Amino acid sequence: MAWGREAPPKANPDDFVLPAMGRRFDYKQSLKKPFTYNNEVPFWKAHGNAFVALDFVRLAPSVPRLRGSMWRLTANEYKDWEVDFAFKAMGQGGLGGGRGLAFWYTEERAADGPVFGNKDKWKGLGVFMDSADPANQRTHPVIYGITNDGTKEFPTNPPATSMGCLRDYKNSPVPVVIRVSYIDKTLKVSVDTLNKGKKLVSCFEQKNVDLPTGYHFGFSAMSSETGMPDDHDLYSFEVFEVNPPPRKGEHLRPHEAEMLKKGQEAKVDEQDKATFEEVQKIVAEQEQKLKEWTDGPTTLSAVQLAATIGDTQHRIVESLSIIHKKLESLGAPVQPAEVTAQSLEEMYQKISTMAASLQAMESVVEGLVSHIKTQSGQQNSPEVTKVLREELKNLNNKMDHMDVRQSTQHRVTQERLSDSRSWVTYVVFLILLQAAAAAAYSWYKKRIEMSDKKFI
Repeated sequence: MAWGREAPPKANPDDFVLPAMGRRFDYKQSLKKPFTYNNEVPFWKAHGNAFVALDFVRLAPSVPRLRGSMWRLTANEYKDWEVDFAFKAMGQGGLGGGRGLAFWYTEERAADGPVFGNKDKWKGLGVFMDSADPANQRTHPVIYGITNDGTKEFPTNPPATSMGCLRDYKNSPVPVVIRVSYIDKTLKVSVDTLNKGKKLVSCFEQKNVDLPTGYHFGFSAMSSETGMPDDHDLYSFEVFEVNPPPRKGEHLRPHEAEMLKKGQEAKVDEQDKATFEEVQKIVAEQEQKLKEWTDGPTTLSAVQLAATIGDTQHRIVESLSIIHKKLESLGAPVQPAEVTAQSLEEMYQKISTMAASLQAMESVVEGLVSHIKTQSGQQNSPEVTKVLREELKNLNNKMDHMDVRQSTQHRVTQERLSDSRSWVTYVVFLILLQAAAAAAYSWYKKRIEMSDKKFI
């Protein structure tokens, strides 16, 4: 069974597809960055020409006649499920390119073949992102789905029906997000090409589709045999179980299971409960203060502030160096180059020290919040107030230390600016002195010439 293409609809906000109610995320079947752990992709394996990068999986590069795939190692066990995946198809071939990328839910996994990098006559579902449209003799990208019972070959021209969609997903500025849901034997496919999955619009829907459990999730891609093929990159794949059964019981507190076996009821002591509430109140107050500090007029973080100060002072040093070179060319006495380089190095070290102090201050604040949250999970916390005072005192010391270093740096800058003004005064005095000497020499020479004429 195949579903073809129709023109993309004009979606209203009410038409956006929402995720299924009560779905539960399954990280073991999902695929997200960072993809590798100990140089392997947990629960998944790449095949063919596919390779795993830091932030995406390239299923097929932009080289003719290459194909690759990415398959989960174990089968799906959920009766009703929903998946969201993000991909890109990038190329220089204009409207052409391809061939394309496919999402699979099939009985057999990792079977290389000619159908978008997978075998023909598969058993299960294939959703195809096809950069070519041979059925309608178009080169626009299309999306369609085909179910197969393992006996039918992939059609040369997949038929166009009233179900399906045209979507311009190629060379999208952001990853294209597609949602495939299978609930109560109804298959739905939704697409969002520009909003990172926030505005999914229905592509096609088909009822009475039989997709049993025990099949495998996978992706494959194949580049075109001629022309300018595309890069096919997978950015994420998230699996959700729909209508999951309730969890078996809740987590018990320490020794609660033993008390229940003895027929005793586990209760929280009123004093401990009051302590918990007091600590939670302290945590809430500190979090509110931190929020006010971060959301206030100063929006720069400590590292950004240190970088801004360092950049400003670096510009001042560059200006002073230019004045230094000009004075040296005029013959004014200047410091040796070694001394200047040493002073610049000292200034850079001071800037780095100040940045480290600012980072230390942020670490103290984060440590304070983490410590409070840790204490809030314990039964007895009589020293919470004492710890808060010590941490706040340490924070004030760090801020005072930062103020002292900033004042020192400001004084050094003012001294350099003062030295530059004294150099300018010296140059002006030197020029006036040279002008006076030249005038005196001219007067003396003219007087000698007049004396020589008296004896002619």
